[in-house]
Amino acid sequence: MEKAHDIDPFPIQADHLDRTEFPACSIPNWLATLAHREYTRRGHNQSAQDIARRGGFGRAELVALIRGEYTAEGLGKAQTDLNEGA
Repeated sequence: MEKAHDIDPFPIQADHLDRTEFPACSIPNWLATLAHREYTRRGHNQSAQDIARRGGFGRAELVALIRGEYTAEGLGKAQTDLNEGA
């Protein structure tokens, strides 16, 4: 049986908040595909493979993309929400 590519891991960059370290991790490729669609709708042309090579999306970047709020304000809101959950 062939492995479904939509569940292959896609990297998420390491992050930190004050003294708390959030290690790099991964999400399923299907979720990265949804985020990448929004990324390209916002006028960015970096491929998903290139994003993965640079370490993946950042945590706040991923949240903002999934929310459809990939703007400076949306990134700030995503980061605030992540910080409150830390």
